[in-house]
Amino acid sequence: MFLIIHNPLSSNKKSKKTTMKYVKFFKKNNIAFLLRSTLKIDNLNNYLEKNNKITDILFLGGDGSINYLINNVEITKIKQNIYLAKSGSGNDFLRSLKKYNHAEITIGEAKTNIGTTKFINGCGLGFDGLVCHYVNNDSKKGKLSYFLNVFKAIIKYQPVEIDLNVDGKLYHFKKVFVSAIQNGSYFGGGMKVAPGANPTDDKYIICVGHNLSKLFLQLVLVTIYPGWHKALKKRVTMLSGTNISIEHPNETYFQADGEVMGNINKVEIKPIEKRVFHAFRKKEFKK
Repeated sequence: MFLIIHNPLSSNKKSKKTTMKYVKFFKKNNIAFLLRSTLKIDNLNNYLEKNNKITDILFLGGDGSINYLINNVEITKIKQNIYLAKSGSGNDFLRSLKKYNHAEITIGEAKTNIGTTKFINGCGLGFDGLVCHYVNNDSKKGKLSYFLNVFKAIIKYQPVEIDLNVDGKLYHFKKVFVSAIQNGSYFGGGMKVAPGANPTDDKYIICVGHNLSKLFLQLVLVTIYPGWHKALKKRVTMLSGTNISIEHPNETYFQADGEVMGNINKVEIKPIEKRVFHAFRKKEFKK
């Protein structure tokens, strides 16, 4: 039996239609299921222990919903298969997972100066944190609103100098806008910021956009979609490593899977656990 978990607040509260499509699919193909909202399950681990007929979980939601799952559930103790399907305004992690169908995925920990959070797709300090802050507070979410908030952040944000430590090696960058640490390849609704990222290993891809004017930053952002920004070697540095720390000269925004924390000036990142996730494919369950 499947447990379908949906987030009614996902995709700016428009996820109900997506949820009902999956409900109709399960009914049409005679697949036994229970439907529950994330708001109705206080403790998923306890819920599963009390409902031993559940063999599989289908979790519907975007990157923020998945981030909620890994931060509020003892994910490695769940014995059931966990399937993920999109139902949100941001589904960048699923873009990477679909390449594998199913895989043992690394879950990371980001320890900041005010608290600790887990992430599965990626995180970033500074400019991309500010973009996510604007997007999360926008009443009209979508690709157009994301672009509008990117330009809003370009106007507001001032590039800075940052210190970066990757597996004990020190780096210093000037006029930095982007400092993204990626487990998956994508961020920002399909921007291929880390083409070489492999979410099954313990190494992260770090993308630093530096020595940038606000005008040149706009060109870099355009080239990120196909992953061509790697060729701009004087402006974009790509690194990889397992243990990473970033120091920002000012208190700024930090995002993990699009979820934002404020007043951050230091972050330490490392892998902490692994868990197998499946990308839900309807064709595998059709009868």
